[in-house]
This record gives sequence, structure tokens and C-alpha cells, in this order.
Amino acid sequence: MPELIVKRKKEFTFGLIGVNIYLDDKKIGRLKSGEVKKWNISKGKHTLFAKGGLILKSQKITFDTNENDIIALKIRSFGNGYVKSFLQIQKLQLSQLEKSS
Repeated sequence: MPELIVKRKKEFTFGLIGVNIYLDDKKIGRLKSGEVKKWNISKGKHTLFAKGGLILKSQKITFDTNENDIIALKIRSFGNGYVKSFLQIQKLQLSQLEKSS
């Protein structure tokens, strides 16, 4: 079964705001600043995005999974000030999971 790993960068600015993770338009979890979570997901095509607070939102990313795939992603805030900021999702190599903060 494919596995999804999402790491949220530890941040001071938006650290108190929880970030909800949505897979195929369904909320699958919430990440605190610096937290890492794993989910088993089904094979096939998926769309993922994140939301935090009232207006923080990420881009949508689409990926395909096969049996035993591991998809690793990192979420961080990006921008200048709450109103002008957004969440950014980046794909990671497994080796980058522990190195990235």
C-alpha cells in the first residue's frame, strides 16, 4: 500500500496556526509546526492541498501512486504578512525528510 508522509516546517511566524491536510478534497489530518505525519493511501491518482487559519492555502499538487510507493512532502509558509502569505508544498526525497527543518 502506498504511503504519504507530510512534514511541516517548524516556523515561528505561523507556528501557532494548525495546518489541515486534504487528500482528494477530504481532510485527512492536521499538522502543528515541525510535525511529521504518515498515512497509508490507495493506489492511483491523488490531489493534495493544505489550509491554515482563515486565509492560508497552498497550491494543489497531483501525483500518481503505485503499490509500495512513498510520497514525501514538505509544507511551509511563504510570503510577507498574514494576508499576503500562502502555504507552499514541496516534494522531497526520503533522504531529505530528516535534513529539512
